[in-house]
Amino acid sequence: MIQNIDFIDKNIKKVSLIVNPINKLSLEPIKESFEMGILEPLLIGNKDIIAALLDDLNWHLQPEIINSSTEEESSKIACRLASDRIEDPYLIVKGHLHTDVLMSEYIRSEHKLLVKGRRLSHIWFMTFPDNVRTPLIITDGALNINPNVETKKHIINNVIEFTSKLPNFEPKIAILSATEEVLSQMQSSVDAKDLVDWSRIEHPTTDINGPFAFDNAISSEAAKIKGIHNSVAGNANVIVVPNVETGNSLVKIMVNFMNCTAGGFVTGGISPVVITSRSDTSNSRLSSIVNAVLSTL
Repeated sequence: MIQNIDFIDKNIKKVSLIVNPINKLSLEPIKESFEMGILEPLLIGNKDIIAALLDDLNWHLQPEIINSSTEEESSKIACRLASDRIEDPYLIVKGHLHTDVLMSEYIRSEHKLLVKGRRLSHIWFMTFPDNVRTPLIITDGALNINPNVETKKHIINNVIEFTSKLPNFEPKIAILSATEEVLSQMQSSVDAKDLVDWSRIEHPTTDINGPFAFDNAISSEAAKIKGIHNSVAGNANVIVVPNVETGNSLVKIMVNFMNCTAGGFVTGGISPVVITSRSDTSNSRLSSIVNAVLSTL
């Protein structure tokens, strides 16, 4: 099931830059998104390879292709085009290339894709098979490696902005650590306290609390046993992780052991960026595109 598909106009046709889609795996979800009326794609990459793939996919109403010989060149072209369209930003979708190549180009000052006073972060929207539980957002598990407390403030700001686009989603944000206590030797717990104090001023109407160990954040029984009583404990639907290893591991455990769908994208800049993994399923790729489009509405 494609995440949040009912929350967007199926004929929105968001103009999107598809960077280096030189294999079938990266083009299939683009074709499906186009046929669903979600994307109006502009393909950037080796024209001969892409044209052959379009034929293989029976994509008869073929989109425009901008020829490029390398993933570096494709990334540069995409970011240059995106920088020329600030008022109605393009969506950028990673094709078959390394994420660091695309994002290193994206942050170059010449492109002016960064927003003054904001930082980029990655959001993963996680859904469970047969909707056995409500969705869970994990941020940031793909971009910011070891964020300090100031970067975590931006991560929280970005996720609050995204959840405001989700009907009937009331964020309950848990700041993750390995304990519910503030311990000087555990920086993530100290950061959590600082972030909660900051949020009381910056986001007084949003439920934000921590530090939490993961079980106390998502299990009301675990929170009850530990004697943790607040509106987030056991009810968290947004997890702010201490570092990229934690977030990345949580997501991949959920995908590989629980068959969850991960719909993720980068936000905080002029153009949202979909940076799916080569191992992602079609549902995950489509969900990532939908969530990124939703973030622009």
